[in-house]
Amino acid sequence: MRVDVRCYGEVAAAVDGGDGQRTLAPDATVADLLAALDIADASSFTGGLVVLVNGSHAEADATLADGDTVALSQSPMRE
Repeated sequence: MRVDVRCYGEVAAAVDGGDGQRTLAPDATVADLLAALDIADASSFTGGLVVLVNGSHAEADATLADGDTVALSQSPMRE
């Protein structure tokens, strides 16, 4: 399956290849995508990592579907 990835802020600087389509296994989760992008520690981003799938917040165990758009950015909320 293919998902469209959009990276913003610190995440864009950290992800090799940045925005674009990524091919994943049919039953892939957000965690699988993060691993494919070499994002091992979401806490390394200021305020943590925010994940939106098709415009809605998603947790790491959320299953992705073919054609989903996944946006990744650091949290706008500072601790």
